[in-house]
Amino acid sequence: MNQTSTDVFSHYTLPFETYFNKEVDSKFQVHDETELIWVLRGNASIVCDNIQYDLTPQTLFMINPYQMHSLKSSAETMIITYRFKKEHIKEYVEMHKGLAFINRVYTLEELVKKYKEVPLLISQLIKLLISPNQTILIRYKIIGYYNMLIYELYTMLLKEKYLDIKKKDVPFHIERQNRIIDYINNNFLQKISLNDVAKQVSISTFRLSHLMKEMFGISFREYLFNIRFEYALRLLRETNLSVLSISDMAGFSDVKYLNKLLKERFKITALKYRKRFTSRFNETYSDSNYIKDFFKELRVCLNKLETGVLAEKIVY
Repeated sequence: MNQTSTDVFSHYTLPFETYFNKEVDSKFQVHDETELIWVLRGNASIVCDNIQYDLTPQTLFMINPYQMHSLKSSAETMIITYRFKKEHIKEYVEMHKGLAFINRVYTLEELVKKYKEVPLLISQLIKLLISPNQTILIRYKIIGYYNMLIYELYTMLLKEKYLDIKKKDVPFHIERQNRIIDYINNNFLQKISLNDVAKQVSISTFRLSHLMKEMFGISFREYLFNIRFEYALRLLRETNLSVLSISDMAGFSDVKYLNKLLKERFKITALKYRKRFTSRFNETYSDSNYIKDFFKELRVCLNKLETGVLAEKIVY
């Protein structure tokens, strides 16, 4: 079996893992996490609880935790496996409790007709994951979209089981999330407060505080701190500015505090970080034709989704 042995986007530290697979012939296995299998190209077959399901290009299949399954595909097949980390699901998706996905094959066309929010959010995640602009800002957008995708997948599950539940306005939530992120990103070097951001999206500070936790799993204060820290790291990597200047520009009290943060995160000082830094992503994947093939196929898929299947587009 040809596959990425590690999570392709592990450098982001996301609440899900992504694996690229070709020519799969896996034996029966069981794990404690929910998986989404997506066939980009070629054909594959999944045996789940002794029933075989045949997957064609642009089809998806959900596998539940502790469900016995095997996967087999031809040489030209390209498969993406998203593995949802159980700790995140338990913490942020209340509706998951006691629910299991129906084992059946979904086509993207079918999802667009019945559950348009699912392929819409998948397309947004693709854009961000394959974007060359890999920053902490992109990471938080990915997490926000992922949380919405999980919600919509469980909404789809409930609808499949004939339950009437309230539907989220996904385009509205995406647009509001982007406004929050973009405002903070454009003003994080200023003295901005939770109230300043709340005014931009016309909601109360109480609601925004809960919304930040819901979208990103952290508070506004933690989010702002992380953005400033990432800015300091970028200045260390990309400029010759002194550590003192960088510390001041990023809004930290002094050089000692910035060095303390770096030692806690990377076990090195600011100067050593600058000297040793190499882009983990580029180092690991830039020369990999295997990864490049998947990125190329994902761009083709994204183009089909946005120009053919999905009439509703969102600018991120």
